[in-house]
Amino acid sequence: MSADDELLTLLRAVTNLNVYDGYVDVDETAKVIAVDLPYVVFYAGLGDDIDERPNGGRSGGTAIPFQTTYVGGTREQARWTGVKARAALSRKRITINGKESGLIRLEAAATIRRDDDYTRPGGGPLFFGVDQYEVGSN
Repeated sequence: MSADDELLTLLRAVTNLNVYDGYVDVDETAKVIAVDLPYVVFYAGLGDDIDERPNGGRSGGTAIPFQTTYVGGTREQARWTGVKARAALSRKRITINGKESGLIRLEAAATIRRDDDYTRPGGGPLFFGVDQYEVGSN
């Protein structure tokens, strides 16, 4: 499995956590989400070569960045969702191309804030936060 598939599997194993791969159904005209709250959206990165090994001249591996955005109808619900997603990912290892990865590291976290662009059905506000991670593979 790819790193993306492995990471999504970790997130989707969490009970009562709706997980979406890069996209959430939205009525763009009304700017209203069309999915159940709370939820997490997974965004994948391409990855960057880790510095070359001094003796072999080959790449030492790949650092794969990814992000989760966690969303709820209240600040508390968004926080709960972020805590669940973070617990599923932080300091875990995945298998990439048959090899165990390094530990998944939380690189940056944003404060939870109100979404001023989209609302939930009925017009209520949405709240969200963003966590950025990285995992290394050989």
